[in-house]
Amino acid sequence: MYPFAMFHFGRNAYRWSGWFGCQLESMEWRTIPAGTTRDLDFGPGFGRVTVTVFSTHRVGIRVQTKWAVSASGTHAEHEKRIYDLRDKLARLI
Repeated sequence: MYPFAMFHFGRNAYRWSGWFGCQLESMEWRTIPAGTTRDLDFGPGFGRVTVTVFSTHRVGIRVQTKWAVSASGTHAEHEKRIYDLRDKLARLI
């Protein structure tokens, strides 16, 4: 995965940020409340991935928001969703 590749879903741009708790990063104009979820739609046949706010940090006038794949089920199921997100994003490059 290219470290600086940007992915656009709707009006938002995301960047892959790795494996340490969060998987995506975006720059927002406002602080997104904790627990907010977004569904990233990869189109027909590829399904959706739900991500949840992991952390926020103000950078100048913007807010850097880190997103994590929503946790539910077993650890193995959660890890599978992370790999699934990575693979779906890689197909967009």
